Amino acid sequence: MKQGYIPRTLDQQEKFLLWDMDQFIIAVVVMGTGLTAGFLIGGIIVGSLVAWQYGRFKSGKHQKFAVHAMYWWLPSDLFVKTQITPPSDKRYFLG
Repeated sequence: MKQGYIPRTLDQQEKFLLWDMDQFIIAVVVMGTGLTAGFLIGGIIVGSLVAWQYGRFKSGKHQKFAVHAMYWWLPSDLFVKTQITPPSDKRYFLG
């Protein structure tokens, strides 16, 4: 019986089969959209292509690139406010 994948370092990002988790989530969302629109095969093809293209886009960047991009590009009201980090629109501090 084949054992599961063992990461080489503790900092390695989680994977689902061959994809990182953020790529997998993108693929599933696009495939689900295609399924609800009635295009099962088209959703699978487009979802796989979008996830592959996203993987090429984020290659060479930080492994949590998607989290950084969402923090900077989406409105801060979508995320829970934490006491540790200020909102992304507060870039200049008086002190």
